[in-house]
Amino acid sequence: MAENIEFILQRAQATKAVQVSISASWVWEEKPVPQWDTSITALVTQMETTQDAEAEYLAKRGETYTAIDAIHTLSGRCLRMAKNRYRNDPAKLDVITRLRNNAGSYAGKLQDALEWESAWEKLDAAWSPLPGVTLATFKPQRIAALALLESLAGKKTDWDAADEQLNTQGRALNADNVAWYEAATTVFPAGTTEGDLIRSDIPTTYTPPSTPPTAIEIDQAIAQAGGKIAVTYVPGGGHDATSRRLEWQVVGVDAGFDHDVALKPVGQTLTGFTSGQTVNLRVKTSNPAGNTYSAVKTASTS
Repeated sequence: MAENIEFILQRAQATKAVQVSISASWVWEEKPVPQWDTSITALVTQMETTQDAEAEYLAKRGETYTAIDAIHTLSGRCLRMAKNRYRNDPAKLDVITRLRNNAGSYAGKLQDALEWESAWEKLDAAWSPLPGVTLATFKPQRIAALALLESLAGKKTDWDAADEQLNTQGRALNADNVAWYEAATTVFPAGTTEGDLIRSDIPTTYTPPSTPPTAIEIDQAIAQAGGKIAVTYVPGGGHDATSRRLEWQVVGVDAGFDHDVALKPVGQTLTGFTSGQTVNLRVKTSNPAGNTYSAVKTASTS
């Protein structure tokens, strides 16, 4: 259902607007307008939570896979050096001859590194197979990579939980959308003013967008004390967007817009900057048809 959450939200917003328009004639007793506002706000909040959880997982995945690839490459080089060093020592060569360094999974790569580490301890724990590489430097690097992999699993769990909660809220709101429409079109037949308004203004089928969403422009990006930047947005924009992210780049530190967070329409405050930094900010809106970027705003911390 995830790809239809945006449609469910749009339909709920249209349903609420029509309810307000026809409230003098009829009010659905099951869910008055204030309750629709609550449900819509909750869904938007959960969308932001899910997007943040996804972004945190992807960032942690990049860090984790880079660390594991590094220790895997290093263990492979060390293993090759060991096979060369002990080529004329059958007893020691037997310790490593069955070791492999070609696992396809990241867990397997860490297992390969652990097996080499264990063999290294048996062969000669004091030996340095490569310049600057000792068992004392190798082991902490492997353990750190393992810790990252374990942390990554937690990030994936958090994302899955947030996504499931989003889908649960989406299903509930969608059920209300359908039930209200059925009741309203029964109360107001086609040909009546209210009935025609309901049928024309409320979408009932999902059609994937054929073009990228419209941009959401940044109104202001104002540096504040304590390494903060307050960001507000121009109202409107983001039509047909299924994802809205605020991205930023610290000039002279980041190669590109390497940081992002779910956009909050009412505005938000970014933290963690240091004095004297120049920060470029932009909004990225996305849907299955592509991405759209806002103009870049720049803020300088003091």
